[in-house]
Amino acid sequence: MDDLTEKRKSGMIFCRKGLRKEEPCLLKLMICDDESVMCESIQRMLERFSEECGIRLDIKICRSGEELLEQMTPDFDILFLDIRMGKISGMDAARKIREKYSDICMIFVTTMTQYALEGYKVHAFGFLKKPLTYAQLRLQMLDAVHMLKSRRSESIMVKSGNDSWRLDLNKLYYMEIYGHDIHAVCADQTLTCYGSLSEYEKLLEEKGFCRCHKSYLVNLRYIRQIGATQIFMTDGSVIPVSKYRKKELSEAFARCIGGNI
Repeated sequence: MDDLTEKRKSGMIFCRKGLRKEEPCLLKLMICDDESVMCESIQRMLERFSEECGIRLDIKICRSGEELLEQMTPDFDILFLDIRMGKISGMDAARKIREKYSDICMIFVTTMTQYALEGYKVHAFGFLKKPLTYAQLRLQMLDAVHMLKSRRSESIMVKSGNDSWRLDLNKLYYMEIYGHDIHAVCADQTLTCYGSLSEYEKLLEEKGFCRCHKSYLVNLRYIRQIGATQIFMTDGSVIPVSKYRKKELSEAFARCIGGNI
């Protein structure tokens, strides 16, 4: 094991100015390729990108589709993935991952450019052709970082079970108290989250959400109609509205449809 690897394992990262303690990461990345040399090459390029661009990265490596499926969690932001691997190909792994994690940014690194069409069926962010150069990777990373930063401005992290999930606010219809938990009802899923509704209310009050009832927080953009005692949502849900909160809700909804949110 070389000296640099030892430093990485000890929680230190190497830069031109010397050694420094690793800071909290901004983006979490996974590299999956059955060639160790390729994994290490991509890792070195990403570390160079991190240093040059001042973007903190947490980089993990796996060497098979099977290992990738075992190690993948919803908090990964970017996946660098080879196509031709062993029992489970990169494309097969990508399909399985996309079924569970709709937001991860997938970048294929491969010699098999004929699979580009298949890649876009799993919403691949890009393709990088081997042999890979730093200039290619840098341009792709800049595009990915720009996209992820834009997405993060419209999302929040929530704790659900043992996992942390990035919740897309554009897909969130409403949140409701359900027993001791919070249900986040979205266009494509319902998540059971930890925390209090009051905490989410403070977090989302400047993002187009309003507390309409002690047990409900609604996305104003998905309200179809406000009735006397109920709210009718565009997804068909009917949500109670408290008489003590109706005036505030109506004013917030008027600002929303007027374009102020």
